[in-house]
Amino acid sequence: MTDGQRWIRIDEELHLVDLRTRRPVRRAPEVLAAAHEAGGDTDHDTAGEVTSARHGALLVSDVGAHTGLAELGEALRRARARLARAGGGIRTGVVAAGSLASPGVEFDPTPEEPHPAPGRESQTRAAARFRVVVEVADADEAQYVARRAVPVAPVLLAMAASSPYWADGTDSGYASTRTFEARWSPAHFTAFATDTADGVLAVEDALVDTGVVVDRESIDVDIRPSRDGAGVELWACDSCSTVDTLVVVAALFRATVDRILAERDHHDSRWEDPSPVVLDAAYWRAARSGLEGDLVDAHTGRPRPASDLVNELVEELTDQLGAGGELDLVHELLDGIRGSGTSATRQRAAHRRRGRRGDVVAVLLAETVDRIRPRDVADDRDMRSMLASYSPLGEAVTEEVHDEAITEDGEPRPEYVDVLKAVSDLGPGTLCERKEKVDDRLRDLGVTLKVYGRDEPQVFPLDAVPRIIPADQWARISAGIEQRARAMELFLRDIYGPGEITRAGVVPAEALERAPGFRPTGRSVPEGALHAPVCGVDLVSTAPGEWVVLEDNLRMAGGLAMAVALRDRITEGFPEFGARSEVHDPRAGLDMVLQTLRAAAPEGVDDPAIAVVIADDELEAFDLGQVAAAIGGPLLTPDDLVCEDSRLWRVEGDERAPVDVLYVRMDEEMLLSSTGADGSVLRRGLLGAMAEGGVAVVNAPGNGAADDKAIYARVPKIIDFYLGEKPLIGQVGTYLCSDPEQRRQVLDRLGELVVKPIDGYGGSGITVGPECSPRELDERRDELRRHGERFVAQEVQSLSTLPTFDGHELQRRHVDMRAFVMLRPGDSGEILASAPPVAMTRVAPAGTMVVNASSGGGGKDTWIHRA
Repeated sequence: MTDGQRWIRIDEELHLVDLRTRRPVRRAPEVLAAAHEAGGDTDHDTAGEVTSARHGALLVSDVGAHTGLAELGEALRRARARLARAGGGIRTGVVAAGSLASPGVEFDPTPEEPHPAPGRESQTRAAARFRVVVEVADADEAQYVARRAVPVAPVLLAMAASSPYWADGTDSGYASTRTFEARWSPAHFTAFATDTADGVLAVEDALVDTGVVVDRESIDVDIRPSRDGAGVELWACDSCSTVDTLVVVAALFRATVDRILAERDHHDSRWEDPSPVVLDAAYWRAARSGLEGDLVDAHTGRPRPASDLVNELVEELTDQLGAGGELDLVHELLDGIRGSGTSATRQRAAHRRRGRRGDVVAVLLAETVDRIRPRDVADDRDMRSMLASYSPLGEAVTEEVHDEAITEDGEPRPEYVDVLKAVSDLGPGTLCERKEKVDDRLRDLGVTLKVYGRDEPQVFPLDAVPRIIPADQWARISAGIEQRARAMELFLRDIYGPGEITRAGVVPAEALERAPGFRPTGRSVPEGALHAPVCGVDLVSTAPGEWVVLEDNLRMAGGLAMAVALRDRITEGFPEFGARSEVHDPRAGLDMVLQTLRAAAPEGVDDPAIAVVIADDELEAFDLGQVAAAIGGPLLTPDDLVCEDSRLWRVEGDERAPVDVLYVRMDEEMLLSSTGADGSVLRRGLLGAMAEGGVAVVNAPGNGAADDKAIYARVPKIIDFYLGEKPLIGQVGTYLCSDPEQRRQVLDRLGELVVKPIDGYGGSGITVGPECSPRELDERRDELRRHGERFVAQEVQSLSTLPTFDGHELQRRHVDMRAFVMLRPGDSGEILASAPPVAMTRVAPAGTMVVNASSGGGGKDTWIHRA
């Protein structure tokens, strides 16, 4: 042994994962080759080496021997960073954890690996662990220490626990499934009950003679002499995602070695092995609870809080830690570990945010290379109780997705500080009480929705935390969607009129013919009249201040009245939020609808009679009733209407009243095929009245051609064709599955893309590749091969997230936004577009990016700041 501190060496196994799919991959040879090519950048890493393991699924990184803890930590960080850089070029990341919750990737077991737990033999997967080796004089001294270090091992295991999930991705309830699985094997031991290296060999020979194991290399021992006899080694079943945890485990193990040998030198070497029963219980409890529950004291056999045992261990080792001047560093690192808990706990918190396994791997990727440090979280007391599992944002720093309210550093953005402070001050209990009252009020008003799989309507899920849109962002959004609405109105006029865009080849005739919404009914709109006075635009934020259009809705864009209702309920239920005078009143949208419908009246009608027509089963719909009330017109069903003398009339008993503007909030075909008050089908009479200028229908039949998802792909060219302008707001790159080459690309990348039916409504029929099972992908693949013309595919959009209260704390949930544009004719025949400062935010359920309310999503009040 050298003078001064004993050296420590750590080698750790690291998983390799695809950075897009977050699933394990066998790319060790490629990563090693990339690291070797970049060797000129690794002059600090000459002491260590990296090898491949587990059929190329793992890397084993050995950082060499170090005496100082700070030096050891830096070596570990450099080694991990080097491998992450090398893997980044081939979309491969490194993860330090016991195992990954990534079903679908399994590996053949090798003889030296412990057998899987009973009943889980088919779920073998790559498992990563680490080894700490502390310098001793020889193999006999190493075994002397190994036998006496056994009581400390369960406490160190509790710190390292990082495998909470079974191979199928389900939560095991354990902090370390790998410990449970490994210790089931008859070839696994904590330490041998002997004080000499020869004694170890004798036990190993006896075990090999049983035929249970093939050779010595197949025997797994937690604490034992190293193969070269120069050190005593501790094997832990779970790799540690944070370097801080690794360093603390190494420091406490070295101090334990120092203490044991000091006691031997003082002739206090009497030793009685712990009870095997108590030791098994101590290991099981450590694997079960980590640092988040009680542990078993291996000396007394009694349960004790984990924090007490950790504190007691450090106190017992104070002299040894202080001798090297590193006691303060150990205390500092331990404070961070206590505050942030085990990796298993952090993984579960990441999963709770959105219910996605990929988020677990994302956090592990970031922690492995120090992009987020749990110690920093423990030091952050601001809003800690409500944002405990929200910040820092592991997903935000490892995925192309941002949070609109919280920065990557875990700090509230300026516009959200006051609201989040108010939420934190209220606390979970009060928030739950307030939400119950808000829900009761929504239920009384009839603000409910039909959810798939539920027989009864459910109260609309309104989240307390509003979305906030700064004025400068809204200025860019409104300009972009106004431009888009004008271009799409010109497109509708053209395709149902002269057809210039088709002759120019910008929108091929066959593309229109395949569009389900392209119908002869669109030709019934008189020349110069508007086809789509009330437009809806669905948007998502892809980066701070950046927005793109997800899809257009030029048929029956709803949500304005709902936006008003949500504002009223948040104002009433959470008066502490303030800022009311600084944001636009959403009622401005309803006022603008009235003015837009009046402007859409047939020529010569100055004071038009307006009515709203809906389906029979929507008479109780809150949104539709509120719209009718806002415009001061009756809420009708088709059997209240009659067409006569090129006019539309509403019938009430024996009385008739003219309808100059019919605001349609039902399916076009359902309306036209319905029977009117006189028993006649409405189609011919209504279309004739439209063509003769006897009634204006808002929005007009045939508009589905413009919000067809295949036409969506061509909108930038449509804007250029009609306006001669570049789009002021972006949209999602789209593959047309009717095109053989584009369909082939989609089939090759189906697991990475979103596939949508071109005539789908509100999320129905959508498959999100990364969230689909192999069976679901196979079914969609078959559909695309048989009926590719019915679908488009898009890159998975990095929908932004917002804090959403889940009944306990704030969690990340994906969101989109419905905005509106109103069109009216100008004095010179031009089209005037105006986006009212009102929007409705829709929130996806945990575990998905599909925000459709019928799938269980909800909403938020949306604050658009005044300029």
